[in-house]
Amino acid sequence: MQTDERLQEGIAAHRKGDLETAQDIYLEILNKDPEHADGLHFLGLLQFDAGRADSAIDLIQKSLENDERNTSALNNLGNILKIVGEPKAAFAAYVRAVELDSRHEEAWKNINVLLRASGDYDEILTIMSEIVRLDPDNPNAWHTYGLALMFTGSKEEASDAFEKSLRFDDPKAPQALWRARVLSALGRPDLSKIHLENIVAADPENKAAHYHLSAVRGDDLQHAPEDYVKTHFDKFSDSFDEVLEGLGYRAPELVAEDVVALAGQKTEPFPDVVDLGCGTGLCGPLISDHCGKLTGVDLSRGMMEKAAQLNVYDFLVEGELVSFLSSDLPTRFDLAVCVDTLCYIGNLRPFMKALAGALKPGGILVASVEHLVDDSGPEFRVDASGRYAHTPDYIRKSTEEASLIYKTDRQEVLRKELGQEVQGLIFQIQKPEAN
Repeated sequence: MQTDERLQEGIAAHRKGDLETAQDIYLEILNKDPEHADGLHFLGLLQFDAGRADSAIDLIQKSLENDERNTSALNNLGNILKIVGEPKAAFAAYVRAVELDSRHEEAWKNINVLLRASGDYDEILTIMSEIVRLDPDNPNAWHTYGLALMFTGSKEEASDAFEKSLRFDDPKAPQALWRARVLSALGRPDLSKIHLENIVAADPENKAAHYHLSAVRGDDLQHAPEDYVKTHFDKFSDSFDEVLEGLGYRAPELVAEDVVALAGQKTEPFPDVVDLGCGTGLCGPLISDHCGKLTGVDLSRGMMEKAAQLNVYDFLVEGELVSFLSSDLPTRFDLAVCVDTLCYIGNLRPFMKALAGALKPGGILVASVEHLVDDSGPEFRVDASGRYAHTPDYIRKSTEEASLIYKTDRQEVLRKELGQEVQGLIFQIQKPEAN
């Protein structure tokens, strides 16, 4: 038996979903050589695919005892540990992978997702400082070094690290845009502008880069471009929930608290409810018990496909909010929720006008926005993240101009970002009862 050829046959069967054949081949290899590192590794992956995570972890760990430098096995071990709820152990596996191979792209991506959960920034700073010393033009290492510095409050050093990451990376790389935006948020807008211009020059079709460049320049932007929002969230849909969990994202729960309180004043559920900008459906399950029929609306098909899997929405509609609310609707709504979607609209007047036509008399909107605390300047402002913040006075003014009633608002922390709390408003708007 040619072990390497046989192993490749097992891997091919595994990739096709023929787990029985793959298992037979892996066991055949291990019967001949019980310590065969790759046989143990791939049998472990097969065990995980079959729903036996504990067995998978044991097998891959045994594989690493026999080949401790197998970075693919380390990365796969980290993936399984993350899924079973052991983020610190997963993080350690990913870090070991990049210590052995400083250009392991997948391990770097996984480290950046789990960095906040690790909590031990002193250790990761020590490791990263050594990696960038040994591999000083490694953009992934500088990126992770910058994140760790940022989480420890070292803004200037973090900015330096992100700038070096941009200097050494391809401007078309997926992370380049994020790094350039962060430079602005960390207090270096001029440097951010230079790197955004480089990204646009290298990739003229990059709509997101054009938008964020306009934001950093301070251009008069009334709302985020529709194609930008759609493309951004389609790409973001697979990792959206995981990323927000890492940010301590609270907006859906905060909006749902208001809905539950309003529902407590009624004897029946709200007959017709719409979730405006439903995304992956983070709010839907929290309010569905209080809804007769629940409709979700979103620009991103990728996000709605995730929402559909929850089985809480009666209808899902792909579309832009103002166009949807202004259309010939089959019904008007007793309740609308809008969780952070208005963060992509600066000028709220068209939205409020459309909302007034889409609510039933007495109908209510519960929504969240980012709070523009400084009311001495513009009424709304787009920042380096591409999201808008609004002043309470502006929300009230645009509400009343649409003949709606601004009922209540309260200040809350929506999430953490770049090591800082993001302040928000949870507010309610009501359409007057019919005379």
